[in-house]
Amino acid sequence: MCRVLLVDDEKMARIGIRSVFDWENGGYELVGEASNGQKALKWIENGEADILITDIAMPVMDGLELTRIAKARCPWIKVLLLSCHSDFEYVREGIRLGASDYILKPTLTAEALKTALDRMRAKQEEEREERRIIERFKDQKESEELKELEKSLCKALCGHTEAMARMKAYLADRPYRMLVCGIDAAEASAPEDEDALSEQGESLRRRFGQLFPGALTVQLRPDTLLALVPAAQESGQRFREQAETFLERQEGAAAYPYSLAASRPHSEVEKLRQAYTEAKKALALAFFTGPGRLHLAAQRDKDGFHGAAGCRDKGGSDDGSGMSAMNALKEALTAGFRSKAERELDAMIARWTPGERTRTGVMREAEELLGLFALCKGAGAEAVRHICELSRLRYKADIERHIRNCFRELWSFDDNARPNRSLHERIVMQALQYIDEHYTESISLQQVADWVCVSRNYFSEMFKRVTGQNFIDYLIALRLKRAKELLRNSSLRVYEVAEQSGFNDVKYFSKQFKKTVGMTPAEYQGLSGKGRNTDSRKTRHDFGT
Repeated sequence: MCRVLLVDDEKMARIGIRSVFDWENGGYELVGEASNGQKALKWIENGEADILITDIAMPVMDGLELTRIAKARCPWIKVLLLSCHSDFEYVREGIRLGASDYILKPTLTAEALKTALDRMRAKQEEEREERRIIERFKDQKESEELKELEKSLCKALCGHTEAMARMKAYLADRPYRMLVCGIDAAEASAPEDEDALSEQGESLRRRFGQLFPGALTVQLRPDTLLALVPAAQESGQRFREQAETFLERQEGAAAYPYSLAASRPHSEVEKLRQAYTEAKKALALAFFTGPGRLHLAAQRDKDGFHGAAGCRDKGGSDDGSGMSAMNALKEALTAGFRSKAERELDAMIARWTPGERTRTGVMREAEELLGLFALCKGAGAEAVRHICELSRLRYKADIERHIRNCFRELWSFDDNARPNRSLHERIVMQALQYIDEHYTESISLQQVADWVCVSRNYFSEMFKRVTGQNFIDYLIALRLKRAKELLRNSSLRVYEVAEQSGFNDVKYFSKQFKKTVGMTPAEYQGLSGKGRNTDSRKTRHDFGT
């Protein structure tokens, strides 16, 4: 419906025009009447009229002044002037000011009015369509330019010289930030999930443009968006507010959670890649905090980033006595000390912070813990299930909850329950296998204890409890057994037998051999050549023969 405003200082004239024409059936709506231009301005200022019918000669504000103001404030409006024979010069002035047509009052008829109105409406629709075409062309051109800029951004991050020059021209020495938005789409596996992820990514791109005017946004992967945001140095607080708004507005229950990270403000276009790296490192903090938060890059010093954004795993954390937390936990589990084991577990998890660990470091320790728990209970389908479930967890809080639940399962049978005591035997059997493979080398009690991840003293006690022998006695017996085989079946000299059996000192070898066998190595080798039984005493060698 085309909206028409009627302005004439003569009331009878307005009544005549209003009644001479069937406005509604003609496709027009008479939105208002006024007796002079001043009173008509409220409709003009509110943009409530498409066509203005106005008399030329009126008090307060005449039709010419009204035409000038109306065309200035609403360029699309069409003006139909009403005049008398003596007003021709005024009509010509009105046409110059932008009036579309005129009608002489004495000759005004319904047909003449309809013809003039239809002509103006058709012209208005034609102009409206031209504007739409121009706007579409303008939008298309801007869209194409924006896509080219986004491509240049990706190339600039790779060091492309021409792209860097284009980014420099685009930024025009304005400071900027690099933003990275990470969408947690771990569960997106079905085709419909991928469609939802793609749709959400497009929605987030549009939101970037709305909240950060002038931003260039690139979807690096379905779950990762990158944005270059021009920002004034003094707008830090404003930037935070915009970023929080970006995170607060939700897409609905089916949307995937997401996090946002930003680099520090930079001015040099040459630091684009550095800014991108800062934002990526800051986004890694989402693992520790959970989704839906803003993470700002830490400041640099001579050693790199302060704080969590640039942390590296500080492995080998100990409990103050030189023993790693994992070893201490292992010993507490094997001894069945639940309270001590829980304290050691708490100590390990307490180090799962951005300043101490990366996501990779936390996942590695969590896998080691689950492996230790499986060793305590006996590996099986349940242990495999726990490890598979760990791989699906995305955040530290979920991993911690999973680890604590698995720990409680170790003690879930009754109040006095403790992990499987066969863990002692399993650890010692691992040690025996290692010793059997390396006994001819220079190995020590500490080296083997480190291999099975327990303390030296604890391993020594556990080894004797399981095998019935001290570590050094077991090692000497294993080496002597090898020496006897070499003496019986080879022509090697005594010092060569000692070396190949793991003895560094031939005198010490001879002393231990005579003490155990009852004769020197040379005597044993000579008797063995005559086929005699060389053992003058029986040697016990549990776990070794």
